[in-house]
Amino acid sequence: MSTIKVTGTSKIYHTKKQDFLALKALDFSAEAGEVIGLVGPNGAGKSTLVKCLCGILTPTAGSIKVLGLEPHRKRKQLAQEIGVMFGNRSSLWFNIPAMESVLLMQDIYNIDKATFQNRLAHYTEILGIGDLLAKPVREMSLGQRIRVELLVSVLHEPKLLLLDEPTLGLDIVTKNHLRQLFVTLAKENGTTILLTTHDISDVEKICQRVLLINHGQKLLDADRQSFKTIESQQEVILVAPETSMPSLADHPALREKNPEWLKFVLPKKATAPFIQTYLTGAKFQVTTPDLEDILYDLYHD
Repeated sequence: MSTIKVTGTSKIYHTKKQDFLALKALDFSAEAGEVIGLVGPNGAGKSTLVKCLCGILTPTAGSIKVLGLEPHRKRKQLAQEIGVMFGNRSSLWFNIPAMESVLLMQDIYNIDKATFQNRLAHYTEILGIGDLLAKPVREMSLGQRIRVELLVSVLHEPKLLLLDEPTLGLDIVTKNHLRQLFVTLAKENGTTILLTTHDISDVEKICQRVLLINHGQKLLDADRQSFKTIESQQEVILVAPETSMPSLADHPALREKNPEWLKFVLPKKATAPFIQTYLTGAKFQVTTPDLEDILYDLYHD
């Protein structure tokens, strides 16, 4: 049984002025232990999908099954099996030590004392927050709070973890703590993780698959091997601006411009003609594309 099964799912928001189609006939599935990056521009439908998966929203058409259950009909039952964390919302009590919120989660999920202590020790070590639990949440930095938020989301060891922008605004050290935990949960517990993010480095470092949606539609669903194939078909050319021709400023392959270089992304077969036409005598280098280069056109569709 798939952890997630989304079939022909659409979601329409009804407003006084007009209706808005947030998801359009979306299909995808996820298996146990998969770590999937859900990406797309603002307003693409990512958060709507996450809210449908955890039962906050009801799909307008199609079906969604999470662990074999319809989320909007079985929210209470699913709550024992899934973990959800929204980067801009908190499940922690603001004015009291974080440990009180952690103990509350022990009671909510009915975790026995021995199991609770083992999990608490294990996950606080991974997240590096052992010294934070006695601290009131109001005194924590954003990164500290997010790490504690994640702790209370995984104490019951959910089969599915839904994360909406969990690394937004975090420093490199905190991001590494979170990434380490995601990999541990997937490998040790078989937890399925669906991660929405604008940080492509999150996807490159930990995700086995990338699901890209835009305008509520699935535009790409690819695993690492598929991306290697796509990468092999493209090349990046970095051109020193002082040696580039003026006509390059309006070239359709231009992706980025800064004081050090102009960045062009082209199909591999077009690289040699581009160099011959524009870069004779110019200072440039050819390199391989990264994930952001590959996704660029789909983001701007």
